[in-house]
Amino acid sequence: MSSRFQWFRARTLSTILAALVLAGAAAGPIALYLTLTRDTPAPATTLDQPDGRGGVAGEFAALFVAGWLRGDDLGFFNPTLTAEDSGLLVERVAPVRTTERGQGMFDVVVAADVVEYLAGSEEQFRPAGLRFYAVGVASDAVGDMTVLGLPALVEAPRVPDAHQMAVTDLRLPSTPELAEPARTLDGFFAAYLTGVADVGLFSSPNAGIAAVDPAPFASARVAELGWGPVPGVDQPNLRLARVVVDAVATSGRQRLEYSIVLAERDARWEVAQVLHAPVVLRADQP
Repeated sequence: MSSRFQWFRARTLSTILAALVLAGAAAGPIALYLTLTRDTPAPATTLDQPDGRGGVAGEFAALFVAGWLRGDDLGFFNPTLTAEDSGLLVERVAPVRTTERGQGMFDVVVAADVVEYLAGSEEQFRPAGLRFYAVGVASDAVGDMTVLGLPALVEAPRVPDAHQMAVTDLRLPSTPELAEPARTLDGFFAAYLTGVADVGLFSSPNAGIAAVDPAPFASARVAELGWGPVPGVDQPNLRLARVVVDAVATSGRQRLEYSIVLAERDARWEVAQVLHAPVVLRADQP
């Protein structure tokens, strides 16, 4: 087997999914809004917090699956287990579901993005897509972990029901009632993502928003826009915008989505806050 193949196999990126938490909320109505929309804690049977034993079990299982696919020595995970050369190259692994089954026992489903190595006159690598493996993990009283057996190839986990977005009606920015906020947002994202202007020209005083540096795009424009009241906040001068941005770089085009709090001041709309996660409604929220 060639050194190129050995080198490629060594490039394993272990990407662990973590829950997005809205942090560092601004004071006043925005802080109230973020408090009202915090997620309800998950049931005790499902541990998905990265600082809990369930999160550590997920990371442990993901590293194990990566080593098993590569044919590594598995002694660290369980000295009774061995692995064969699978002919698969591991690009990324991540735990996608961790469930506690009993005292210190966890069932983990790991997603692995794999590439097949094809031997022949010319070496080739062919994407094999996502595969999902179930792994049992046990944790003792002091947190030391071991896997209980070899991975099992399983079907993809069920896609959960879509969350109810706080803003659902996306329209073209040329829609008359959206013209004013669209102008602000077009200028803001041009400054925020391309560096062609100062973001302070389009944001509220003391908002503390800084442009992405270095600027990753050559151009950025609002492609779709929706807005509505900030849930739980009765202030007509504050609006929650859901913005889809088309951004173009020398390497290609990307479509990005943002949740933005807009504030009206002196008859113009300004960006008050860039939220780092989509805003969704809880089941018990109107």
